[in-house]
Amino acid sequence: MPLYIMLANFTGQGRRMGQSNPNLLTEAALEVETPSSKVLSQYAVLGRYDFVIITEASDNQSAVRLSLELGVRAGLNIETLPALPLGVLSDEDHISFLRDAAVALNVPSGPNELDSSEDWRIPDDDD
Repeated sequence: MPLYIMLANFTGQGRRMGQSNPNLLTEAALEVETPSSKVLSQYAVLGRYDFVIITEASDNQSAVRLSLELGVRAGLNIETLPALPLGVLSDEDHISFLRDAAVALNVPSGPNELDSSEDWRIPDDDD
């Protein structure tokens, strides 16, 4: 089943709900699971988001429904991202797609396509 990453922040109401019930997110995740979608793991994180939630869903519609229901029940604003395994990037079809996109954007593929004065590599940090 496809994986989705949910980046979540408490709303004002969600903070109040979470203060009175520390298990709010865990309980909400159990309540919204369906045969076509479920929460696999949840993490509290530091930084721009309060939580990262890893889910699986049979399709985008199921992922959207899970995201909306979880957001309502736990008082969260959620950004949902489909997650693709890194292996798809090595698939020849995907490589040729990326190569064609780079050509269309006129992105150099290596040192032979640049003037000798330009260095295409990422510079080493001298510090």
